[in-house]
Amino acid sequence: MIRKKHPDVLRVVEYVLDKASQNETFSVQSATASKELNGLNRYQLARIMRDICLDPEDNGSLARYTTVDNNNTDNISCHWQLNANAYFSYLSYKSVQTATIALWVSSAALAVAIAGLALNSIGVFS
Repeated sequence: MIRKKHPDVLRVVEYVLDKASQNETFSVQSATASKELNGLNRYQLARIMRDICLDPEDNGSLARYTTVDNNNTDNISCHWQLNANAYFSYLSYKSVQTATIALWVSSAALAVAIAGLALNSIGVFS
């Protein structure tokens, strides 16, 4: 789920992963018009995609399709994928998010266990 409060890079990573999982093509221009990446202009998106994506076609296609100029090559739709560094960094981010949720769940379970022991020690369950 893409949230507008997330940093721009994270929003772009999630957008690329979402489109790749649906096997959809998109261009830099079409992505800037999407509601998920609303607020990013073509130059910002192109710069981020140059850092996190693989060449969508042949060698040099990444630079070609993320160049914002009067040739409008940034309007050519492609199947985009994350590079290994961006993908594994995103997986690390998601595992930290999951660990944070697990911490809160385990803290709640600990509180319930302590409350149960306290009630048992005063004889509520006898």
